[in-house]
Amino acid sequence: MEKKTQRVYNCLSQQEFVQGIYKLVPLRDEDKYVLMQWRNEQIDILRQKQPLTKEEQERYFATTIAGLFTQEKPGQLLFSFLENDILIGYGGLVHIDWESKNGEVSFITETKRNKDKQQFINDWCNYLRILKSLAKEHLRFDKIYTYAYDIRPWLYPALLKSGFIKEARLKNHVVINKQTHDVLIHACFFNQLVFRMANEDDVMKYFDWANDEEVRKNSFSNEVITIENHKKWFSQKLNTDTCFFYLFLLNGEPAGQIRIDKSNGETIIGISVDKNYRGKSLGTEMLKQATTNYLTKHKKEQVVAYIKLENKASLNSFKKAGFENEEIVTEQNHKSYKLYKKLAV
Repeated sequence: MEKKTQRVYNCLSQQEFVQGIYKLVPLRDEDKYVLMQWRNEQIDILRQKQPLTKEEQERYFATTIAGLFTQEKPGQLLFSFLENDILIGYGGLVHIDWESKNGEVSFITETKRNKDKQQFINDWCNYLRILKSLAKEHLRFDKIYTYAYDIRPWLYPALLKSGFIKEARLKNHVVINKQTHDVLIHACFFNQLVFRMANEDDVMKYFDWANDEEVRKNSFSNEVITIENHKKWFSQKLNTDTCFFYLFLLNGEPAGQIRIDKSNGETIIGISVDKNYRGKSLGTEMLKQATTNYLTKHKKEQVVAYIKLENKASLNSFKKAGFENEEIVTEQNHKSYKLYKKLAV
């Protein structure tokens, strides 16, 4: 039997990328006909106008694909995606801009897996976990992004779970089967603190943050929160127009949260930073971004912070973020600093 030779990308010092039972390897020639079948079966979600033929696929692999491996800065990097060494999908980064250090995510899975919601989300999350590491650690990119037709609602939970945020919606941007559809662009940023608004899928992450030892110590109520009470509270807050959950991401991973909540005639702000990101001076930047976003939309309001007297580190973060008019008050039986922030004029 003829031994199959693995291709090697000149631009990568490492060729296989593994996490658990999943693996990315340089796109294999042996997979070309299976990939052609999947693409033809799922043509509606692709920028592909007509079904591919074997001749076209052979020519594409012999010319375009083969040429990628010798280039120092190819326009795309494509991989076979394996589960327990069995092919389940393929993709990589396309439309790579080496100067701007970014690339568009490309991914397609076996057709039956693509039709199963939980399998689809699971495949995407595992794929993106590896691709993010490749892009950040090996390519030193600043971001990767997706450009997707708005016909796959299961895609968005997978992207949000994987640390992507929505950047843009292009209205009525593409025609599929004689119907117009939007295009959504999501991005995962590396080495840059960004935020998105929390959703129901974030309930357990917020539960972990709420019961963190340091968070409970600095809260006005030190009692551990039960999962039942948390889920009820979180759902109620998400479904009001008076509470705003800002979930912050760094390198595509949850780094902390800020809550701005209208209560008892005040707009009160609270913050917690994930234990893995403390000591990196993220608190001040999180406060700046969240309050700027909120106050720009609510120009006549002011945001109020209550901070226990002993929590000097938090006090400094709020002051650096533009909170002023410090005074000492009693809040929930605790001597506390009270500070305010308004929109800068």
